[in-house]
Amino acid sequence: MWPELFTIPFLDFPLRSFGLLVAIGFLVGVSVGSKLASRYGADLERDPQRFADVSWWVLVGVILGARLAFVLVNFQHYRSHPGDILKIWEGGLVMYGGLILAVVLGVWKAKRLGMPGWQSLDYGLTAGFLGQAIGRLGCLSVGDDYGAPTHVPWAITFPDPLPAGSAFAPELAGVPVHPTQLYMSLKALSLFFLGLWLLKRKRFHGQVALSLVMGYAVLRFLIEYFRFDMVARGGIYRAGHSPADVAQYLHQLQIADASGHILDVARYRALLMAGDAAAYPHLLLSTSQMVGIATFGLALLFYFVLRRMPSLQVRASAHPA
Repeated sequence: MWPELFTIPFLDFPLRSFGLLVAIGFLVGVSVGSKLASRYGADLERDPQRFADVSWWVLVGVILGARLAFVLVNFQHYRSHPGDILKIWEGGLVMYGGLILAVVLGVWKAKRLGMPGWQSLDYGLTAGFLGQAIGRLGCLSVGDDYGAPTHVPWAITFPDPLPAGSAFAPELAGVPVHPTQLYMSLKALSLFFLGLWLLKRKRFHGQVALSLVMGYAVLRFLIEYFRFDMVARGGIYRAGHSPADVAQYLHQLQIADASGHILDVARYRALLMAGDAAAYPHLLLSTSQMVGIATFGLALLFYFVLRRMPSLQVRASAHPA
């Protein structure tokens, strides 16, 4: 991992790999989206430029929505530490929030520019997932959204001690974990290729976007089972496996203090690698999974409604060769 690339001279401000990769992902997404607009847009000459204008609103939606969702999930902390809300460089984004607000602002801006919303959303969301696939590598570079301890051959191990600027849990340094950041990057990349395939075959405008949203919900639901940042994600915990239950258990073993802060890191790591289920919280459903269920259901409903709307039907001759 490489959280901080270098410090900008005279400003004493570190350039973080997370921000750089997100920026690269955004620029790649805009570039590819503009090309898709020239093939699948309503106005093949004007839509590429208009798509670039829409993209800035999408970027604002992604950042604000993802941060707002994280703050709401961890409201107790931010109510006591309101100054931390703006510290986005320390990590803390819930991408469902970013996805929802990005779509809302993107469609709003597209409508204002005279672009048909569902048609533009089809190719815009396709390109957006390519950008997310690159941006998710930024999570890997800082150790955010980390996975659970595992013995699988493709596990990754973060260095001990951790470098400055890391968002990875210090007590897991040196422990093999699921590379959930790569899982999410591959998820987004697979949705990008699915979108490309569907754009050539869609029957109605909105079909591609809604299919991708449903695919995202399913894949994200599955990946949640391999993550280990349970407290930050929040949700419904299994009986006897809440953070308070785990803190009490570790305190009884003299591995943690009464608040759950790990004191004996070596013993804690040994418990995790031994598979002691009482040593960490268990989510029955995470917040993202609950949002995913609702999102999938809503997208499925829109799918069946839109497919029956004559104004959104696509003629077979309208597909580019």
